Amino acid sequence: MGGFVGRLSLAESGALALDDAAAALDCAGDSVTFLDALAHNRRVWKAIKDVSRRERWAVPSLRQTDFALGATAKKAVSDEDVHVLVDINRSVSAALAGGRLDRIRQRAHQLWEQSGRPQGQALDFWLLAEMEAKGVQH
Repeated sequence: MGGFVGRLSLAESGALALDDAAAALDCAGDSVTFLDALAHNRRVWKAIKDVSRRERWAVPSLRQTDFALGATAKKAVSDEDVHVLVDINRSVSAALAGGRLDRIRQRAHQLWEQSGRPQGQALDFWLLAEMEAKGVQH
């Protein structure tokens, strides 16, 4: 995935990382998977905090960053905190992406569904959707 992320802006890469972290939290089916997703989310937020300060991004706000880092540091996280964290991840992701990733994500999902929902090919469909968005023939 490294070559793919290299074509995104720094903000878009951050948006994608936040959205992926939200999805991992949202669909964690057991405690081990959830704890891994929570730890991953914390690493993403630490990076977002550093980059947003350095790049002087308007988002995320200090309040959002503090909540995300605080929630991911807890040993016991309430369901409500998880829902708020997922919502924050997605709203900050959308703001950083400026709408581009949402369009690509929707088209990738549509392509995936049209192909019978094959497992393990998410990146393939993402790349196809990105090529379509750029007007590249495939």
